[in-house]
Amino acid sequence: MTDNRDKLLQTIPRLFSLCATIREAAAHGAARPASADAMKEDAAAGIRAVEEAARQLCPNEPPAPAALDELAGAQGEQIGDFVSAWFSDVMGPFLLRQFQTALRREWSLSQPDAQSIAHWVLRELPALPATKKDLLLEIGMHCADSAPEFAWNLMMQVAGSLTPEEQKKKFPHWVGEPYQEGRHPQTELKRCPICGGEGAPYLAAFSGRMDDFDTLFQPAKLWMRCEKCGNLYTRWFPTEFLKLGAAPRVLAPVPGHVVVREVDGRALRIWSDILNKIRAHTAGRSLLEVGVGQGHLIAVAQEMGYDVTAVELLEQEAQTTADLLQLPVICGDFLHLEEDRQVDIITMGDVLEHLQRPAEGLKKAAALLKDGGVLWLSTPNFESSFTRMMKTFDPMWCEPYHITYFSRAGLLPLLEQAGFELLEYSVSNRYNGSMELLLRKKEQ
Repeated sequence: MTDNRDKLLQTIPRLFSLCATIREAAAHGAARPASADAMKEDAAAGIRAVEEAARQLCPNEPPAPAALDELAGAQGEQIGDFVSAWFSDVMGPFLLRQFQTALRREWSLSQPDAQSIAHWVLRELPALPATKKDLLLEIGMHCADSAPEFAWNLMMQVAGSLTPEEQKKKFPHWVGEPYQEGRHPQTELKRCPICGGEGAPYLAAFSGRMDDFDTLFQPAKLWMRCEKCGNLYTRWFPTEFLKLGAAPRVLAPVPGHVVVREVDGRALRIWSDILNKIRAHTAGRSLLEVGVGQGHLIAVAQEMGYDVTAVELLEQEAQTTADLLQLPVICGDFLHLEEDRQVDIITMGDVLEHLQRPAEGLKKAAALLKDGGVLWLSTPNFESSFTRMMKTFDPMWCEPYHITYFSRAGLLPLLEQAGFELLEYSVSNRYNGSMELLLRKKEQ
């Protein structure tokens, strides 16, 4: 990508600079009639040089050539008007398109290159502010892995500079109040919430690209890699989310309240397959579902004859599921559940990454399981086959609600420490980039 990078760092900025010089020469000629002819010749020579370089930049679709005979006959202010029209209508848009194309082709910019390009865009590129913000945001995305902290700062600066009107136009999928830095306090996670180790910036991502992005979160996310356990965690998370987790209480179905939800039949069949896998390892029928999701697993478990208990942190989701499936749902923090009753099976589908203290969550699951009981667990894997192939384009990097991000190698030791043995590992059939693990609690 050397030639492409040269376009970004040298060729296109140089041509923009040459265009600026030509415009200055035209303005000088218009203001000083005595030197107008010489300035017109210089301007024409400059235009020809820029056009030749432009043809080399894009030989298949070069810009339309300037009508230099019109420049030759121009007088006074007509000289400046001609050159300004040539730049604003033809050459400026052409060079900007070439810059945008070259930037999209550059998969990963080094921090020095990203800083150099961003500085040029901010200080020298003759473009509208909205265009500059778009480019700066894209530069941040293209150095997200090579310069994560710089990328995060750049994306946050762009997001913070957008007016409410600009946000609505550029990100119509955002929900909540317009994003404003400081409106919703964020807690900095200074150490790994998994093991307490120190972390270093690993990768930045723009969460604002996600559907229904809630402006309670920061538009950009900075993932830190723990130097001790090797797993990832977000550097910042909304303080009010971290305060959730009241003592559990049971929400009963509201009498006479009918809830209907559209059903994905494929999802039901997937959960049926998962429960059949579990059944091969335990004949037990008591099942605790941690995190109710859309209620698919609970509905299938009810159909297959399981005695289901469900716990959900968010009150609205808990009540909706209770009404939908006519099942009392425990609303509260899973970590606060009483341990006076043990179950045969616990399912934690995409829950672990949301927990503030995931290692404690695994130990809690072990405490709630009978000896020999089965834990089914799924969670995103930042070293998954999907992520290895998609690199920074895996949407899971952008997920604002996730606090932690595990790998297989980083998760297995935690499971061992919590008292589990691995029965089966598989690539998720439900979410790209996630792993699913079937585990048994070791005999005490």
